Amino acid sequence: MDEDTRYEAVRSGDARFDGEFFFAVETTGIYCRPSCPAVTPKRRNVRFFATAAAAQGSGFRACRRCRPDAVPGS
Repeated sequence: MDEDTRYEAVRSGDARFDGEFFFAVETTGIYCRPSCPAVTPKRRNVRFFATAAAAQGSGFRACRRCRPDAVPGS
């Protein structure tokens, strides 16, 4: 799956992609699930990760709204 497809899943809040990837917002330092109800970040500020652990390892913290660290398989 390419990054444009992933961003479209984030933009639409598609829960089918939860656990498939995680995204982080560089301006806030937070990472989320694709279905997070927070405001959609600008594409240029988004980075994608295969796992929650990878996002944390890159210095991002878990979102308090969607709790991506609680997703099975994270």
